[in-house]
Amino acid sequence: MSLITPALAAEFAAPPAEDRVMMRWWWFGVGADEADLTRELESMRSAGIGGVEAAFLYPLDPDPRQPAFLSTRFRELLRHAADEAHRLGLRFDLTLGSGWSYGGAHIPSALAAKRVRFAQRATGPHGGDLPVHGDWPEDRVVAAYVGEGQPGDRRGGWSPLEIVDDTVHVPAGRGPRTLLLAIAGPTGQQVKRAGLGAEGPVLDHYSAEATRHHLASVGDALLDAAGGPGRVHAVFCDSLEVYDADWTDDILAEFARRRGYDALPLLPALHVHADPVFRADWHRTLGELAEERFLGELADWARERGVRLRVQNYGEPPTTASAFRHADLIEGEGWGWRGIPQTKWASSAAHHLGVDVVSSETWTWVNSPSFRAVPLDLKGEAHEHALSGVTRFVGHGWPSSPRVAAAPGWAMYASGALSDRNAWWPVAPELFAYLQRLSTLMRRGEHIADVGVWLPYDGARASFAHGGERNLWRRCAERVPIAVTTAIRAAGYDFDVVDAGMPAIARRHRVVVVTERPGPDDAAALSAVAAAGVAIVAVDADLGVAGARRTSIDDLGGCLAAIVAPDAPVDRAETVGVVHRRLDDGDLYLVANTSASEERVELHPRTPFTRWERWDAHDGSVAEGAGSIRLVLAPYEAALVVTGDGEPGAHEPADAAGERRSLRLEEWDVVAPDGSTRRVPLPHRWEEDETGTVVYRARVSLDRAARAELGFDLAGWPVPARTATQPQSFQAHAAMPVGAVARVRVDGQDVGAIWDAPWRLALDLPAGASTIDLAVSSASVAELRDPAWRRIFADAERVHGVRFTMQDIDVSDEAHPAGLFATPVLVIG
Repeated sequence: MSLITPALAAEFAAPPAEDRVMMRWWWFGVGADEADLTRELESMRSAGIGGVEAAFLYPLDPDPRQPAFLSTRFRELLRHAADEAHRLGLRFDLTLGSGWSYGGAHIPSALAAKRVRFAQRATGPHGGDLPVHGDWPEDRVVAAYVGEGQPGDRRGGWSPLEIVDDTVHVPAGRGPRTLLLAIAGPTGQQVKRAGLGAEGPVLDHYSAEATRHHLASVGDALLDAAGGPGRVHAVFCDSLEVYDADWTDDILAEFARRRGYDALPLLPALHVHADPVFRADWHRTLGELAEERFLGELADWARERGVRLRVQNYGEPPTTASAFRHADLIEGEGWGWRGIPQTKWASSAAHHLGVDVVSSETWTWVNSPSFRAVPLDLKGEAHEHALSGVTRFVGHGWPSSPRVAAAPGWAMYASGALSDRNAWWPVAPELFAYLQRLSTLMRRGEHIADVGVWLPYDGARASFAHGGERNLWRRCAERVPIAVTTAIRAAGYDFDVVDAGMPAIARRHRVVVVTERPGPDDAAALSAVAAAGVAIVAVDADLGVAGARRTSIDDLGGCLAAIVAPDAPVDRAETVGVVHRRLDDGDLYLVANTSASEERVELHPRTPFTRWERWDAHDGSVAEGAGSIRLVLAPYEAALVVTGDGEPGAHEPADAAGERRSLRLEEWDVVAPDGSTRRVPLPHRWEEDETGTVVYRARVSLDRAARAELGFDLAGWPVPARTATQPQSFQAHAAMPVGAVARVRVDGQDVGAIWDAPWRLALDLPAGASTIDLAVSSASVAELRDPAWRRIFADAERVHGVRFTMQDIDVSDEAHPAGLFATPVLVIG
């Protein structure tokens, strides 16, 4: 009998289809036909993928006559894909546009993203009338100012000037002065990575009219082409990447209505980086407009069309974490569990909104370049997302590719490329089954986070420089020192990031940590939180909030412990993370080693228990724990620990071991395609310019049938050297006994796969002589060296222009280890 509800144990053993990994499915123009699309969907289903998010990008087929985005042929293929996904029982989501952010040729300049820029010139004391205009036809001078002194040695403030019929009257002055014009007009930003016929400006995300126009022009067309809500589960909005946009036609009126004062006399503060209160108010107004007129309009449209809305709500425009309330499905991206990645931004909102599913765009830049990542990389990064509160994975992604394309097929400019064109794909079902079981458990119960970390919106908004980035998530993540969030984790607590718009602060948290002095509105919100019984802790900051406790980063852990006992402290907290979920009849802990070394740790739950079990997401098995919760975690290994009350169960103890003997398998043959064999010494590597699968064969003889465990002698096997790439590119740096995975067969029968640490597989061996085959598969990155593969991108650029730059292709020239690097060992008994 399991510790917790038998129904959950049964679900863990056979997890529901809805918890399967999704995959972003990139379409490179109209490059694949119906047969290609059907084959890819069937291959995804066979591998255990649960659905796709169709995303439409630049063309890779060099044919200049190919059908454009939203053409009749494009719509035929989209409907075919949606119908086939439905036939196969796969979820089908749609990105509402081609490339990102939303926009295209259908967006006129009046509805395009806008900015206010400033132009200045020196003038003398003489007055006069000055005609004013912008540099581009769409520009409009919205304000003019004069100030004392020349641009390099100005003094004092700015005096507004009246504009009549595009003419500014400049009064006479006492000496040298500076004229300043505020000019509103399109940012000029075009949709990035757009398909043929989808090129054009990004829409104004502060305009409801612009959002509605896009949805009527593109959203309706895509949804109708795919078959509507009968075929489409959700529509998707990727991260907000609208650069330099800080204007819309009625911004001044909206600012006055929302903030209660006139912004026009203060606009120069955006240019000279003055008046932090005004700058904070300006960017707060922009965030509110984007939330209401973009996210709100998307939500209304999705409800009217009968589909769900999945959103990555962060970036530019500067929307808040609590603006996720407009989404039906909440999504983040990014790893780095000790800090505040976008996954933490998203999961915190989900926890406060009572949403059990928070997905992540996973593997965006994993082990760059394309086709270099292997399952251990994918598992390691997925654990980072889970430690940040993610409960479902959306892989980034599957490049749709015609079978005739040069090996290993088409790829997006950014890794990873996670399709069946990877040589290691034979073990994909095991990888995705593991992540499916992880998702099934991690969305059950309630996430426990005693600490809320207050997001410093006021300081972040005030710090935005004109012409610079206005990414509220990123600026807040920078302004909350990572030493603070690391100290919280190290002290045995999990945390959410919180703001005044989150409804459950007093219910979810015992402490709110604040890292800088808030503005008046946030100070009032914090006072209300304190009045509800939540302790407010200021880290090296004077809050001006009654009753707040002040501490330093060094003393933060002790300060928290004086308020509430640590929830789930663990040894080696700098590399081992914990997530706690409270179940109806027990507690669940994910304990994940994020390092390349083995870690021996002990978990000390605050919640009392009399029994504990270790649940294995690889196969759904459950093992009884004994005594304290001591765990040995291999590199990038995670343990699922369930605690509760009751008598010892019927499961085999986790550390049970009878009399066992080891048998080193020293002699291995390589099996050629024609069936011939040749003896090879171990370690054995192959590093020619091909990739694929090599079968290693050994023979064993036992006097009786036995249960055995196939592992490896790990002494002395090297960690592969890898060039550092993109800073956001996750890489698993642990040594691997096989390069990169192995399917195991006994006497021709498949018995499982070895693809992750601790690199072991249980199997049954018959009495007498047996043959063990290890079908070792490599990564496919070496195939990127082929000139035929590189010509794909050169030809596309020659015909369709520069639409992307392939990432880190030079790194593909490095040797990537492939082979059998350590001596296999059978542990019998």
